[in-house]
Amino acid sequence: SLYLDMSLCQTLVTRNLDLPQCKKSLASSKTILDTLEGTSDASCHSSYYKAASMYHKVVGPPEAFYKSALMYISYTDAGTLSPSETQNLATDVSLAALTGEGVYNFGEVVATPILASLSGTPDSWLMDLMLAFSAGDVNKYNSIMAGSAASVKGHPALFNRLPFVNEKIKLLALVNMVFERTANDRNISFAEISALAQVPADQVEWLVMKALSLGLIKGRMDEVDQQVFVSWVMPRVLGDTQVEALKERLGEWGKKVDEMKHYMEDQTIELFS
Repeated sequence: SLYLDMSLCQTLVTRNLDLPQCKKSLASSKTILDTLEGTSDASCHSSYYKAASMYHKVVGPPEAFYKSALMYISYTDAGTLSPSETQNLATDVSLAALTGEGVYNFGEVVATPILASLSGTPDSWLMDLMLAFSAGDVNKYNSIMAGSAASVKGHPALFNRLPFVNEKIKLLALVNMVFERTANDRNISFAEISALAQVPADQVEWLVMKALSLGLIKGRMDEVDQQVFVSWVMPRVLGDTQVEALKERLGEWGKKVDEMKHYMEDQTIELFS
């Protein structure tokens, strides 16, 4: 059965035995798993994604581990995991999110029930780092990295990818800047981007081009006027602070709609009086 095959795969990975066989089992089991979508029994899904995440933790790449681990978390009752399992998983998922290619929706990690398990542990800085990335907060990122330099060196997967991680936080600063603006206020100057993302003025164009090529935003640049017009920003899972900001913006939009409604009513009365 799928459950037994995945248990065997987990054993193979744990003992670093026949990894190619585990890869084949994962491929064949995924076909079976797809036929079980919509069923109420989550145990097969949990077993599959646990095996997949264990496999990708060993062979990589980090983004594959990240996706499998998030699926494992979604199909697994957090209460069935021991405190050490929860903390290890939270640490591994955080590191994969930071170093994985194409991983820019940090709200997915922040929304998981496991991240809080890092609070009060030696890896609590990783939890703070996830929150900084979710908010695109470069200042907070710099502060955490400066205060946790020794801990960062203790995670080679992160330390060896620092240039990429530094680039990622700057991209997320741009994404968050766009998200926090209303749809009719998305003409952003190069100077604003330079200040918030903390990049030199002559690197702003490169940063915007990178965000466009990755599909994080859509829009166009005006190199002459040193401005960017953004027409679309990637959807993402929002944190509590971002939800509150969105509620505030919706409230302001509602007020404008009411004002326009009253204006139209007044104009209609004057027209027919």
